Amino acid sequence: MENDRPPIVEICGLCKSYRRGAQIIPVLEEITLDLAAGEFLALMGPSGSGKTTLLNLIAGIDRADAGTIRVDGLDITLLSEPELAAFENVELPLLLTGLSRRERREHATAALAAVGLADRMDHRPGQLSGG
Repeated sequence: MENDRPPIVEICGLCKSYRRGAQIIPVLEEITLDLAAGEFLALMGPSGSGKTTLLNLIAGIDRADAGTIRVDGLDITLLSEPELAAFENVELPLLLTGLSRRERREHATAALAAVGLADRMDHRPGQLSGG
């Protein structure tokens, strides 16, 4: 049975590599994937195959070398650092639910407040303490 809901996540031609000294290590090469609202997807593969890298790219935590990632129609590969603030990273998984934009914002704000980060919701994840 085909899913006729529009994609909530659209990935096209995604590439990501890491540099280890002078060596460039490709992790993701030309990944194309659509994930419809309400659809579940399992990422499986051996350690080092790019599962976490892909999730970090979709969450806006890391930057792709090439390709596009659209989340709810928004091309996150075009967003600036301030636009990818901590609040959006908390709100992002809620896009996969049936919640309205207002409800997602309320949930994200409550989650940040619950862990004492309400005053830092405009910060990038790298600007938050790892402790």
